[in-house]
Amino acid sequence: MKSRREERIEKQKKSTRKWIATGAAAVLLLTSGAIAYQNFAGKPNQETSGQAVPSSCSTTRSVTVATTESMAKVIEAIPVDAQSCIAFETVTNKSASDVVEESQTDSAATNLWIPDSSLRAELAMTEKSTGLKQVSESLAQSLGVLVSNSSGSSDNWYQALENTSVAMSDPKTDSAAFSALMASVAEVSQGTVSMEDLGQSAGKRAQTIGVESPVQSPQQLLDAADRGDAPSAIVTEADYLAYQASHSNSKLTASLPNTGSFTLDYPLYQIASSRNSTVESAAEQITAFMASDQGKQALKEAGLRTASGEIDNTSSLGSYTALAPSDSDLLSRLWTAYSRQSAPFNALVVIDASGSMLTPVAGTDKTRMDVTVESVLAGSQLFAARDSMGLWKFSRNLTTASGEVSDYEELVPLRGFEEVVDGKTQRQILQEAGTGIATSIQHNHETALYDSILASFLSVKRQYADGAVNGLLVLTDGQNVDEDSVTLEELITTLQSEQDPERPIALILIGISEDADMNALNTIAQSVGGEAFVAASPADIQQIFAQALTGAQQEQTAAPAGQ
Repeated sequence: MKSRREERIEKQKKSTRKWIATGAAAVLLLTSGAIAYQNFAGKPNQETSGQAVPSSCSTTRSVTVATTESMAKVIEAIPVDAQSCIAFETVTNKSASDVVEESQTDSAATNLWIPDSSLRAELAMTEKSTGLKQVSESLAQSLGVLVSNSSGSSDNWYQALENTSVAMSDPKTDSAAFSALMASVAEVSQGTVSMEDLGQSAGKRAQTIGVESPVQSPQQLLDAADRGDAPSAIVTEADYLAYQASHSNSKLTASLPNTGSFTLDYPLYQIASSRNSTVESAAEQITAFMASDQGKQALKEAGLRTASGEIDNTSSLGSYTALAPSDSDLLSRLWTAYSRQSAPFNALVVIDASGSMLTPVAGTDKTRMDVTVESVLAGSQLFAARDSMGLWKFSRNLTTASGEVSDYEELVPLRGFEEVVDGKTQRQILQEAGTGIATSIQHNHETALYDSILASFLSVKRQYADGAVNGLLVLTDGQNVDEDSVTLEELITTLQSEQDPERPIALILIGISEDADMNALNTIAQSVGGEAFVAASPADIQQIFAQALTGAQQEQTAAPAGQ
């Protein structure tokens, strides 16, 4: 006969296998990597994507190019060649991460990619551990600029990032914001600013952009600066020139910090699944067009410089000092930290509801449970609408709301903070559930720590949110007191086998007071790359909780040794 512990392990493994099994085998599509054809037989002088189709082309072969808004205008100006009959379709809503991830599949819809920067492409390819065939190092150039109605400017790009009244978009998707961040990293390499200061200002941007209001487009940033709603804004020179061309009454001027600017170089890449003669011909056609007089005119009309940096526009900034990060390790650390801090958080919080949590906290009229719940709920109010959070409690042999006996209970499912259920937002539901935990505790309740950590970890894995930082936070003041639970060794072995490096779960264990078994908590957390903290005071609990959930730990943005 199986013991309670053996039955529990088997049940958890079956549950995990069931969820893994939902990832069905991929099906190869016959259209994978193929070129779309449009039939124009008997229909001379037709158009596709704004391009005139020669009468000699009874059909066109459509090649899809993922790029920026500015470069899309140039690509769409390429005439359909009478011999190759290749037409271009542009896509401007894909991030670098989207394109690189798509390139790893057999069903990539994109044939060619022109990102705003080769450095952005390298960061994305490193993140996905892959590479793409580079056809051209640079097709054009642009740079990040500061626009305003006044003559004021910044001494360097760090100051522009630090001053949150300077409007900017998201560096993960916006060319100008990326240029500003890369220029700031170059300033660190030059010794103009410290990595610690830049890390803090970049973190502040990461945790505010797109949180209180939607991420702004270059057009919206320029409009806001033109109206005086923002003292200045960070856009590309191409964005600025295009705006000036269509707003004759605009009093906006563009300037650069004294240090210079980072150059956006628009390289050309070929997606692996699209390596055929048509796509190769299309890439050659794009490269040749950019170097032609017609191509240079199209670049000028889009506000872009040529690949050599030439620009024929009286409103441009002319020559400038080009900034480029020289420390790849420093760059990688900052970009990783920014990406983590700007990502939504998908977190499950699990609170110890054993009898020891009723212990009074010295110098207060509150119990450990009181200060723990208050800290968790105060921290949850700092979260943005994009974030998600769920709440569990645990102690041995709980009687759940459904009448079942369990070592843990889900109080609030993992949902978005602004999701409404029965007329209440998730924030309100969490507040109500959290304040009610203390009333359910009995002094003889013991700590079922190991089973609860395992069950909650598997729950987060089942509800994993792609593109978010997924975390499990467990707060406890005790040690495992359950002879039928998994052992420490079994718990660690199972957690390690369930932790997926491609979809990691950040495990944060917080020991409340000196009674917590920090040896066990440290061992468990470190086994899967997590962290364990001891909270010796009520203030510690709130600080650790907030830092853990926002990903704002100092080590994420600390300078490498020697900086």
